[in-house]
Amino acid sequence: NYAALIEQQINEDKQNLREKTVYGIQLTEEKLNDFRDEQIGQLKELMDETTKPNKKITVSKDSEHK
Repeated sequence: NYAALIEQQINEDKQNLREKTVYGIQLTEEKLNDFRDEQIGQLKELMDETTKPNKKITVSKDSEHK
């Protein structure tokens, strides 16, 4: 079960305190070739979102906002 694998990797990461952890499993070229174009696009979007630099969000009060 993939969720169990991710949970195990997170728990191991907490114990080892590694700087950078890779979660999930490696996809071979053969497995990637089995994906539809739409699935590849979704994986790319997911990778782009998860590898964005952390941005701090600042919330300010707008006194003129009604």
